[in-house]
Amino acid sequence: MSWKKLFAEGIERFRREDLDGALKSFDEAIPLADGASYALHDSRAAVYEKQNRLKDALRDAKKAIDIAPTQWHGYFRSARLFAALNKSSSALRMCSLALERLGEDPKHDGRRRELTALRCQLEARTKCPIAGMPVELLLMVFDLVCRPVALSLVCRRWREIALSHPTLWHSLVLAEPPKKAIHKVQEWHRRSCGQVATLTIRKSLGGVILKPFGGRQIHPDDLAMRDVILAELRRLDLAHVKTCHLEDVDIGLFLTALWGDIRSPNLQCLETLSASQSLLGREEPLGRTEYNIPSWANIRILRISNMKCHWMAFTVFVPGLTSFEYHITGLPVDFESIRYLLRANPTLEKLVVGTNTSYTPYATDTPEPLTMTHLHHVELSSVALSPVSTRNLSLPSLQVLRLSRLPGSALVIENLVGDPGTSFAELVELTTKNCSFETLSITLALSRAPKLEILQLTGGLDANVLAESLASPCSTPHPVFTSEIRGLVPTELPILCPSLTVLDLSGSPSLRTGPVMRLVKERLGLAASQDSGKFRLPGQDSDQRVSCIRSLKVDGCIRIEAEMLPWFRKNVPQFSCRYLPERNGS
Repeated sequence: MSWKKLFAEGIERFRREDLDGALKSFDEAIPLADGASYALHDSRAAVYEKQNRLKDALRDAKKAIDIAPTQWHGYFRSARLFAALNKSSSALRMCSLALERLGEDPKHDGRRRELTALRCQLEARTKCPIAGMPVELLLMVFDLVCRPVALSLVCRRWREIALSHPTLWHSLVLAEPPKKAIHKVQEWHRRSCGQVATLTIRKSLGGVILKPFGGRQIHPDDLAMRDVILAELRRLDLAHVKTCHLEDVDIGLFLTALWGDIRSPNLQCLETLSASQSLLGREEPLGRTEYNIPSWANIRILRISNMKCHWMAFTVFVPGLTSFEYHITGLPVDFESIRYLLRANPTLEKLVVGTNTSYTPYATDTPEPLTMTHLHHVELSSVALSPVSTRNLSLPSLQVLRLSRLPGSALVIENLVGDPGTSFAELVELTTKNCSFETLSITLALSRAPKLEILQLTGGLDANVLAESLASPCSTPHPVFTSEIRGLVPTELPILCPSLTVLDLSGSPSLRTGPVMRLVKERLGLAASQDSGKFRLPGQDSDQRVSCIRSLKVDGCIRIEAEMLPWFRKNVPQFSCRYLPERNGS
């Protein structure tokens, strides 16, 4: 039988949905035709497509194109098959080639519409949402991501940009294994043109290779690896390193080994330094010797964790800090030491000090007056305080005050409230955890904080009295407002802390439902009022409106009535009341 009869027989069987029979006819006809007809391969591709044998169909479509490259049939079918295989780029190319060969013949209008719809679908699937963005703006977006390798895997264009712009390779993070760290330093040196701005040593590498300085026992292989890593790091242009994060690395010895002479001008470019130990190390306290804490006049941000400090000597080497964070486990920190740091850094803006061990030191002489004009963020956790530690300390720009597990915490509030140089006028957050206060001290502080937005007082005071004070209009006498407080509360304010939106009174078992309801209800009414809810703060040109409570948390307050929880959830967008603490794994 000739191939033409077999071809006609296959077409007839295909129309009757006899796919196996049609495939048998085409298989017999193709060898007999010996490449004489592209239609045979296109027809068998149609059978394969019906049977979902897409790769076999694609091979026949390619053969049809090879036999008749000027016909549209092979391109048309290839476009559909590539789209089904999620190969959008190839499908788009086949669409374009098929449309060129279809021409303007009206009998092909249906096929042109199908191809046009498929092309639109493929373009929507493959088009990058920011493809039209200029490279300069795209680089600014990429610069916010510190993983250029991940960026290079998104698409071809992103890969070209990520691999060709050194500014994206400014952050170098090294971890185990050491051989991989060496290769990474070499790759970053090539990609960044040697201009790494941020250097990070993870503890997985630091604790194994980079910690044993100063003649300690170290395996010869590890010593060789350390020397290679340091040699590769020195190849970088260290003058560009602005930020350095070290984990389980002897801070002074490592930086001296990396930069060489501690008076190196390259070292003076360092602006942000953070160093941490997993456990309290046996290194010399920072500041004990010039060797382990060089003079870094340009450092502005310093974070230290689990490293002992010789405070009086240490503060000599860092005279220009704007942010200082210090955390240590197992050793107490007294506020007298912190005052050394404050005196040496008059431009300090953020202070965070925390430990898990504390004591109450003996009272010493009243310290000399100290004014921190720029300090606006203070966090103290388990810091040892004597009755006079915070006296004569003026914080005129204080915005955030967070106290946690602080013996003598009432003294901090009392001394700050009583200091004429401290202003709570800019305070937006007051947070205390596991601290004991006199309600009078807190109320006095709140009376001076008209811009306060976040108030978190978990345990340690009579929350009912506090809630009543926050629910009472300033013009209405209330037992909590003594004559002393009434003289301090601005009479132009409709309510205490009119900007308050976040309130957390968790851990107060005596807190009742009534005061909390009145607090929420009073502020809802003032926020909705056209006249009584308006106020104007000193120095402002426009009126403001009392804010309603947006977040309320009363976890562990067992006297909050369960029947009233639906009312709270209806009137407070974010409300939480858990009578029992969460169990781990529940």
